[in-house]
Amino acid sequence: MYANLKWIIAIAFLLTFTYPLVTYIQAETVTKEEAIQAKVNHKEIFDETLHKGALQIRYFDLEADTKSGDAILIESPDGKRMLIDAGIVDTGEKLDHYLDQLNVNHLDIAVATHPHHDHIGGYHTLLKSKQIDLFIRPNLEHHTETYQVFRNLLREQAITEQFVAAEDRFTLGDHVEVEILGPSEEELIHAYESGKLSTAKMNDRSLVLKVTYLNHTFLFTGDIYKKKERELIKLYGDKLDVDVLHAPHHGDRTSSSQAFIDTVKPQHTIISANILQSKKVYNRYVKSGSNVYATSKNGTILLVSDGEDLTVLSEVE
Repeated sequence: MYANLKWIIAIAFLLTFTYPLVTYIQAETVTKEEAIQAKVNHKEIFDETLHKGALQIRYFDLEADTKSGDAILIESPDGKRMLIDAGIVDTGEKLDHYLDQLNVNHLDIAVATHPHHDHIGGYHTLLKSKQIDLFIRPNLEHHTETYQVFRNLLREQAITEQFVAAEDRFTLGDHVEVEILGPSEEELIHAYESGKLSTAKMNDRSLVLKVTYLNHTFLFTGDIYKKKERELIKLYGDKLDVDVLHAPHHGDRTSSSQAFIDTVKPQHTIISANILQSKKVYNRYVKSGSNVYATSKNGTILLVSDGEDLTVLSEVE
């Protein structure tokens, strides 16, 4: 009798405390679904005709069950297009669809900041579906199936490749300048001689690109860690001061040191990640006075610049 009473009390206790929990989880799920449905600006974000003649930069929201990586499309005022990274293999078709919505069948330049799967995976699809004039990447090898397929596709499609390192420069169209700030040629040679690199060392050899269009500057950082941030601060100092920062390593705690944020002084910070990696890092940018956007929260994000005024638009406000 006493044992039965204990069971009744235990069950009542569980029902009392788990019901609100279940209700909370359901409410949270509904909120997430509502957020997805609330992408009221989707049409504007994906209408390439609305901002013709301006610089357009789109940070794509690659929804997936796992970390989906980076994919950033830059379109110059004269219509030249450069894609920086392409997310994971599983979101390749989604990215291809996004590009189709923007009537992008041709990329003047495609970039892989480094060979990790969440940056090159989507190219498995795009290398077959899009015309690509030039492929830019660091001279880094990686011993994964994703990388081997990627490299084989580059050869099969006979796409022109160019290895770049710090101090290299090129233009996208007539007025958009791109400068490579890292890694150095020496770092890449050392990486080649060392053979297999650790995750941290591979990430720190991500291409870092500074893009300039008239009065506006943008910094794209791949997956660099705090160690590389310190090196960049020492090498470039105030040259890192830009209007818009692509947060290193998807806003993960491995990166975004206070010293780096204080040096870059971004007016706007974009965290490209379908899953928020670190609330602490997110808040660090906010406390520094930057306007912070995350694809996990805001969906696909569009920057529009006429060289004087800079506008930030997102699918979810």
